[in-house]
Amino acid sequence: MKKQIIITTLTVSLAWMCLTVSAQTNPVTITSLVSTQRAGTFFVDITYDLVDPDNLGAYILVEASSDRGTNYGVPIYSLTGDVGFVPPGTGKHIVWNAFNDWAGNYTTNAKVRLTADASFKGVAINTTNAAPATNLVWIPSGSFAMSQGPNVYISRGFWMGKFEVTQSEFVAVMTNNPSHDTSISNLPVDGVSWSDAVLYCQRLNAREQSAGRLPAGWQYRLPTEAEWEYACRAGTTTTYYFGNDSAANRLPFYAWCSFNANGGTQPVGSRAPNRWGLYDMYGNVEEWCSDWFYAFSGGNVTDPQGPSSGSVKVQRGGSWNSPNCRSDRCNNNFLYPSVDCIDASDTGSRASTFGFRVVLAQTP
Repeated sequence: MKKQIIITTLTVSLAWMCLTVSAQTNPVTITSLVSTQRAGTFFVDITYDLVDPDNLGAYILVEASSDRGTNYGVPIYSLTGDVGFVPPGTGKHIVWNAFNDWAGNYTTNAKVRLTADASFKGVAINTTNAAPATNLVWIPSGSFAMSQGPNVYISRGFWMGKFEVTQSEFVAVMTNNPSHDTSISNLPVDGVSWSDAVLYCQRLNAREQSAGRLPAGWQYRLPTEAEWEYACRAGTTTTYYFGNDSAANRLPFYAWCSFNANGGTQPVGSRAPNRWGLYDMYGNVEEWCSDWFYAFSGGNVTDPQGPSSGSVKVQRGGSWNSPNCRSDRCNNNFLYPSVDCIDASDTGSRASTFGFRVVLAQTP
């Protein structure tokens, strides 16, 4: 597991920025870090070199502080260029549109933190593993502005299911298939309650641990709501992760919703993925999260888990029956978890629109 953090000191006003650089020596190395504000604009050019002896690359995260590094809560989301996953090499270039994120602010106590996160190399995922362990995508640590909520920092990367859990995967672990349409094995499993999804993760952990395929200190579980939205947005700030287009234009290429799903679930992975390689984050089946529902507040938070108790659990992403699937909370459903449920009016719910995907994450 390798991670290197470079911290630069800067002064920010509406017109200029001056930086000095100090570096730590680590296997993954960031060198030649320079930041320059373009004259007469709010654009900041950040250039650096990324050295990795393994020649595999790393995930680059940029953060900003206005109090000399005590807190890294300055919004710095409008980034383009060599951020996210970056292969090793020289002349890397990031552009920050500071006007979008921080116009009108001034500080002489600012710091920028640039992190090269190669911790994905420290998790031995055997590519011969039984499903769903092979269908995982690495989600790097990072920060984002949660819809209708706080600025969130996800402090540790994690693996997430590339697809929603399929019927064949569910049957392999649970032996039963609650889905309404069982004609195709790679349809997402549906008709599952929150408790069903949690039990699936518990049994999957036991199976993978018994087979020697579960990395020490890691476990399968449901994503938190913050992890789900962070992974769905995949570093974007637009209405959809593919842009600001209306649902009528590009959404049919990315999602199975009420206008194109023919009245039911469709095979996983048959629409286009987001920029981090996750499929069906919009539509097909609504996805259970681990959190009890709660009203968001502002501020800056790290790895939010939701409240310790509540009455309803969170689902995200919309379904084949949704007219306008998005990552925002406004299109969520909040439903009671249950082991036994007949319809949504009971104290728990299963329906043909309810499914889930798993994450493989470090234990607390």
